[in-house]
Amino acid sequence: MSGSEENPIQWRPDARELARRLKPVMDQVEAGRLHALRRRSKALLIIVVCVILGILGAIAVSSHGGQTGAEGFFVLILSAVVSGAVYYFMASRPLKSYRHHFKSSVFRHAVRAVAPGVEYLPSNMISRHLFEQSGLFSSDIDSYEGEDCFHGKVGSTQISLSELHVQRKERSGKNTRWVTVFQGIFMIADFHKHFRCTVIIEPDFAEAAFGFLGRKLQGLSGNLIRLENPEFERAFKVRGSDPVEARYILTPDMQERFLALRNNWSPEIRAAFRDSSLVLAIPKSGDWFEVDPSTPANSPGHLTRFFNQLLPLLHIPTQMDLNTRLWTKE
Repeated sequence: MSGSEENPIQWRPDARELARRLKPVMDQVEAGRLHALRRRSKALLIIVVCVILGILGAIAVSSHGGQTGAEGFFVLILSAVVSGAVYYFMASRPLKSYRHHFKSSVFRHAVRAVAPGVEYLPSNMISRHLFEQSGLFSSDIDSYEGEDCFHGKVGSTQISLSELHVQRKERSGKNTRWVTVFQGIFMIADFHKHFRCTVIIEPDFAEAAFGFLGRKLQGLSGNLIRLENPEFERAFKVRGSDPVEARYILTPDMQERFLALRNNWSPEIRAAFRDSSLVLAIPKSGDWFEVDPSTPANSPGHLTRFFNQLLPLLHIPTQMDLNTRLWTKE
């Protein structure tokens, strides 16, 4: 039985038809959206009143004996604090609740409809342990956040993926800034060959920037593995403890597939083969799988955008030929 028969995926789903089927669910979520928008409108009205009263209060305090202006400034600060609290409790929280309700109901039903072997967990993420264990990033980590986890089988291949935003702190004197270590999609997929070593595939910035000199400088680093494909060599550098096993994994066909993956997604894509799995770090900016509260919840446009983001990710196992099962792993 082929992978596509085990867990058939609808690669061209009809968003309008699915929206029609999910109408009872989407109508219920729409009621939540309208409630959240009404709460936001009330919050904005209260905030306007708070700001006006704060300005008038500051003027009144300053004109009746305020010598330093500190009293008026305190009134303005109090007005700002009250406004922030009003927006958080009356607007931000209801909208956040609406988005979560939409994801956990509409999007979850949508995933089950088009990819029956995959489960959507909107509040979950790939664990920090698995991220660090991959060996793709050696930086310190001071903030690890993520969401929108998809877990299950695509064809014969077990996969897990989620959005991640990983950061570190950099201090210079009294100044502190946050630096992004990785932001994008992190995927772990079962590989169809058994192997014991770890192979790391990274962007080859040195050779791209300095050509022959960069290639020589790379040779000074340990565990560097050279492969036969010149285009692959220009795009990536490969490190591993066992060159023979690395070539067993990175066949000429697999190198071509990595080049296609790089062209489709990002020149900064990274990968690791370890524990008989393929790990991919695909950089991207912005949040995916999000819901625009200004659009009615029963609009098929939500599903169209969701599928446009999700399905290319679910196609990666096929693109990397991970569903081929020519032998049983040890």
